[in-house]
This record gives sequence, C-alpha cells and structure tokens, in this order.
Amino acid sequence: MTIRALSPLLALFLAFLPGCADAGSSSPGPASARAGAGDDYDAQAGRGAGAPLAGGGGTSAAAGYSGLTGSAAGSNVLGTSPPTTWNSAKSAPVSEARLQAEYATWKLAHVEACSNGSLVVVNEGSVVSEGIAYGMLLSVAMTDRPLFDGLWRFYQEHLDKNGLMNWKTNKCEAPGNNNANAATDADLDATMALVQAAARWPNAGAGYLGKAEALAGKIVQFETEMCDGRRTLRPGDAFGGCTDTGSPRVNPSYFSPGYYKVFAHYFSAQAATWLSLSDASYQLYAVYQARMNNLVPDWSSPDGSDIGGQYWYDACRTPWRVAVDYAWTGDSRARIFMQNISNWIDAHGGLPQAAQQQNSAFVGAFALAGAYDQAKFDSYMSGWLAAELDDKPYFQGTLRVLYLLVAAGKFSSTL
Repeated sequence: MTIRALSPLLALFLAFLPGCADAGSSSPGPASARAGAGDDYDAQAGRGAGAPLAGGGGTSAAAGYSGLTGSAAGSNVLGTSPPTTWNSAKSAPVSEARLQAEYATWKLAHVEACSNGSLVVVNEGSVVSEGIAYGMLLSVAMTDRPLFDGLWRFYQEHLDKNGLMNWKTNKCEAPGNNNANAATDADLDATMALVQAAARWPNAGAGYLGKAEALAGKIVQFETEMCDGRRTLRPGDAFGGCTDTGSPRVNPSYFSPGYYKVFAHYFSAQAATWLSLSDASYQLYAVYQARMNNLVPDWSSPDGSDIGGQYWYDACRTPWRVAVDYAWTGDSRARIFMQNISNWIDAHGGLPQAAQQQNSAFVGAFALAGAYDQAKFDSYMSGWLAAELDDKPYFQGTLRVLYLLVAAGKFSSTL
C-alpha cells in the first residue's frame, strides 16, 4: 500500500480519531552509557530509589497463552477490515476537562522553547529522545500542533548516523550528531505520533505519514534482527539484541504490539516484519509471566531468559504498551497478559497498595491492566486517582498523562 493510495482515506480515518481538544526511559544509551539494568539514567530521571520488588519465582498463574500463535483466534487484529472501535473499558472520571488540565500542568512543568524555534521536554536539565517522543504523542492527542512540530523539529535536528535521534542531548543542544546513538522505544513512539498526526491534520501538507514510513523503515533496519528464528526488537541501534556479544539483551517495556499492527497496516512493504514482531512480543511475554509470577522484567536476554532483571522503572510501562494493543485490536493475547497482571495486583492488596512505587509510572500502568473488564477497571482507576502520588518528576508526570489518555479512550490508532 503506497502513501498516495492511502491519502484519500485519511479524512475517513480522522473521523475515528478521538479528539481531546476538538471541541474548543528509561531509554538507555549504548552500553558505555549504562551501568547494567539499574543504570544511572533512572537516578537522573528522579525515578526513586531502593531495591526493586521481585516478581517471584517458581510456577506461575500465567495461563492461557498455550497454543496462541500469530493473530489469536477471536482477536480483532489487523485484517482487511481494520477495527475502528475501542475494545477496552473507559474511565468516566477522566473527563475532557481533566485531560486538558493535566496536559496544561504537564506542559508548564516540562516543556521549554529553544532559541531556534524547536521545543523540548526537559528531564533534569537535559533532553532524552524518549521525552521528545512522549511529548509528540501527547501533543497530537491534544491537538497541539505547534508543540508537536517543535518537538519533531528537535528530533530531526539530532539524528545519529542511522537517521534516528540520539537518545540523550543537552537542553536545546545545537543541531548535530553527538554520537549518543538511538533508543528504540523513542523511535517507535515518534513513529506512532507521526501516524496519528497524519490523521489529525490530513490537510497540513507536512508529509507526516511519509516521514512515519521512513522512520519505521529505519527502525526495522537498525533496531530489529533475527535471533534464533524470532524477529527481535533491539533496545537501540548500537547495542543489545543477540548480535551484541557484550550486552545481549532486550527491554520488554519497548515492545509495542499495538503499534506494530498499525505500522503493518500503513506500511505494507514492512508488514511482515511488524506482524512477526507482534507475535514475538507475546511469545516473550508468556515466558516472562511464567517465570515471574505474572510480572515482566526490566531487561532479559533475547530468548527471554533471566539476566537478573526485576519489575522496576523500565518494566512498569509494559502494561501500558499491552493495554494499548487490547484497546486498538482486542487481541486475546493482550487480554491474557492484562488478566495475569491483574491477578498479581489483586494478590498484593489491589491499587495503589500493590504498586512497587507510589507514583503513576507504576500505579497508572497497573490500573490500565484492568481495562479488560469495566468493573475491575473502575475499581483500579478509583485507587489510582485517589492516591497520593509523587508525579512531579518528568518520567512519572509524563507517563501519568499518557496513561490518562488511554484510560479515557483518547489515544487513537487511526485505524
């Protein structure tokens, strides 16, 4: 499917894009930039201290994955008639007015303008590609094109040799390649934001969809590889995966199976790669939940085996990634994952008590895991929204608003 062939349909896709304003990382750098699974980036991000809570070993309640391969039977995954419905529960308390207020608070706290016209999301005085991409997702959802374009400009001004943004720069650093290399989660989020922007502003003449396709192609080329017959998502373009003998690892919180199906729909030449990555994600999720009593690790080896990773400030985002897939496609494997997470939460006192840290990065993602059932979701959301949480740092505060968009059904796939 070519870009030109899709363009007449964008107006139709726009009708299915929920609007928030229509009516009025742990991204690691290369191995040299990290210090193992508990790298210094977490400390810089103000993500809390103390030992992570292990998921637990032994046998698991991670049932239901057996026999599910490819697009699970009964799941509303990508096909000739892509879904246009929201499959998850929605949270009524997350109103339009609340989203607007939360977004305004986030923007005031974390967004700054650079003298050359680009805009940045600031993290403890510096900029990470993860934050730029999160900001792109937020701004397109909130119909804030000036912020979207300013962030995308900064992304493009700081490309590495592969055409992907350097994972970390100084605040408003001059354009150029600082050789920090790329982080895959940021590149995926930026690509998804560009797809959403093409549907949000179809007559803008900005070529967002073509840029998304080009960026997706770079991710496929430089941030995926085959490992033992499985298409594997590398955590960056300069480290990880199975070909990095010094640091053979993957980051489960980067897996984005919902995005993959959207990319497969829009970028037909890449479709086989994206759909195989979606299948690989659920294969590895099943491995993780089986050995971690329904949780997932920050990091693992490419085959899913344990390298000492726990459920901490990387892994905490994984329920969000999977909840997005369920909301967009209804994939039954996503529902199983969410049910398993929910079982862990319920066995540990519910929300917010079960969360390893009292902030929205943990509590909010856990809340989204309950979205396969309206009553459970309402209970989890009540626990999240009523809790006293420390969401002032960039990471926690940014994820809070992203999670609220999903909770409200305002995070569109554009399908």
